[in-house]
Amino acid sequence: MKKIFSILVGILIGLIICEIFLHFYNPFPFAISKGKLVLPANQKTVFKNTWIKKLDSSIYYSRNSLGFRGPEPTDSVNKLLSVICVGGSTTECRYISDSLTWPYQLSLKLKDSLPSLWLNNAGVEGHSTFGHLLLLKEYITRLKPKYITILIGANDVETDKPQQFDAMNEKKINFLSFKSFFKSLANKTELGSAFFQLYAIRGAYKKGLIHKDVDFLSLKDTMLTEAYSAAIIKKQNAYLSQYRQRIAEMISICKANNVQPILITQPSMFGNYTDSATMREMANKMIPDADPVSNAALMQKVLELYNDVVRSFGNQVKVVDLAALMPKNSNYFYDFIHYTNAGCGKIAAILANELIPYLKTNNYRE
Repeated sequence: MKKIFSILVGILIGLIICEIFLHFYNPFPFAISKGKLVLPANQKTVFKNTWIKKLDSSIYYSRNSLGFRGPEPTDSVNKLLSVICVGGSTTECRYISDSLTWPYQLSLKLKDSLPSLWLNNAGVEGHSTFGHLLLLKEYITRLKPKYITILIGANDVETDKPQQFDAMNEKKINFLSFKSFFKSLANKTELGSAFFQLYAIRGAYKKGLIHKDVDFLSLKDTMLTEAYSAAIIKKQNAYLSQYRQRIAEMISICKANNVQPILITQPSMFGNYTDSATMREMANKMIPDADPVSNAALMQKVLELYNDVVRSFGNQVKVVDLAALMPKNSNYFYDFIHYTNAGCGKIAAILANELIPYLKTNNYRE
């Protein structure tokens, strides 16, 4: 009993030391603090990239006083011709330097036609529409920008409840079960938050959504039966109606606060086509580490179901079909959904072409 007691005391002391250490230094670049959505403000850092060959070796990353990537507002956000870009990792572009992300490059292109424009990047790594709803309610509606862009799709595939990245942002203690109670309680500690972030990264890796260096020249082929593909496609029906409801709620929140939402479909390297950079036929290329097994053709069919939901709101709000407009060229992507510097430049050019007439017309009306 004395040995068991000593072991328990040692574990407790170790946990306390870890909690104190994490309170002063969190190794994760995006901080989730004790169950609250916290956008780290006034940050500047340079970190080294040694694992993604298509990206720069030194990456300059900063967040302003609002917790966004971009310049400080020159006045109250609601008084400016303001645009805030909302999304997950494909908006935040964590491994792209500030000045090379597509939101920043887009701001430069828009300013040629709209000199008074102020644009910020509010992308949050790992967020799905659950996280976007929380961001809207806790941040965006307080700032009341004129417009927000919402690039969505990838993180909502087969998601009918908040993913761990999103759930970590919830403030409440969950009493639905002992497991949910323990997780929500543990998430209010630094150690618990760190553990759940590691768990979330593992889950994202299994879904093929984590940042990784994909060599499109050496991808293996995998042939999937029609029955297998049909079962995966059919499985999405259970998630799509809820996805539609969350988008409708985001639009409703925006309009209630005089914010004009602009929806953007998710581009990718999924599909049945020939990659113009490598001249490889992509349809049967296996998605690395995906669970369950999938290939580019099947994943395109799945993602397009979610993109179609976004497109269906075109009669209510401005929708930019980036998924259709973005070339499927591996020079623009370092994995199947994340962009290179050149990819960010291409996206900025496409979005500028789509948004300049729209913003000019709306701004003139106002």
